[in-house]
Amino acid sequence: MCGFLFGAVAVVAFGTQKSTVWDLSEPAAIVNNATITKGELLDRLLADFGEETLKQLITLKLLEQEAQKEGITVPDSEVQQRFEELRAQREDLSKRLGRGRLSDLTLKDEAKRLVLLERLVAKRTEVSEKELRDFYTRHFIRYNRPERVQIREIIVYTLAEAQEIYRQLMKTTPAKLASEFERLSKERSVVPGALGEFTYIELPEEMRLPLQRAQPNEILPPLAVRLGGQMTYRIVWVLDKKPGERNPFEKVREKVRQDYLVERMVILAPELIERLWKQAEIKYTVSFENGTGK
Repeated sequence: MCGFLFGAVAVVAFGTQKSTVWDLSEPAAIVNNATITKGELLDRLLADFGEETLKQLITLKLLEQEAQKEGITVPDSEVQQRFEELRAQREDLSKRLGRGRLSDLTLKDEAKRLVLLERLVAKRTEVSEKELRDFYTRHFIRYNRPERVQIREIIVYTLAEAQEIYRQLMKTTPAKLASEFERLSKERSVVPGALGEFTYIELPEEMRLPLQRAQPNEILPPLAVRLGGQMTYRIVWVLDKKPGERNPFEKVREKVRQDYLVERMVILAPELIERLWKQAEIKYTVSFENGTGK
């Protein structure tokens, strides 16, 4: 059993939240009348995750101490907000880390770690106006959304066939237009046509100007578009348009600054954590030799 435990009773806390007192002789599970004790479960958890978890807790403690030293306070509401964001991404985070389901305890600690790192890095980072403007320019699309068009296509190889399909669609009643377009697309389109939402720059050059001029719910006459050296004719249904949004630097300056600091944190955070570990006096009172935690 674990050497740092006191008799048959242990205080177990994989996180910094309120701990739970366990009687290690009690069963954690009973399998066909055979008992797996809480002590056996704890031994396995410590062997598999104990050292990694302890290092995470030490890092969080070092960041808390450094923040206190520099007069940085983090409101509980801000940590809670970050926790909610992480909890919404729990499944993706668990897969990315190659671990089982991440507990709320782990996510709360991670939320606090991220907020502390952001504050500490921000205090150490002087940001010039030029750096912010350069960052805005490099990430222009992030802050300025171009107009997007939602389309469906039917693609054929001859103009005559394209005109025939176009006339057929023009005679179709609005109530049946979607099903008729779908049918003709499956039966006549030589390759699957574009379906979805696009910026104009993502589409073939021959289509851009006609689509910019088109109105929502308009079916355009056949457009000649070269595809891999082969001329094709496309009947394009403009389902909808979403207007673009232009945000000058002055309007999004604070958001640009936050994003810039997040980018800097990716670079500076590991350096800061490494320095804090080197400067700290850390004494382990539990051993993980042979991966047992005993």
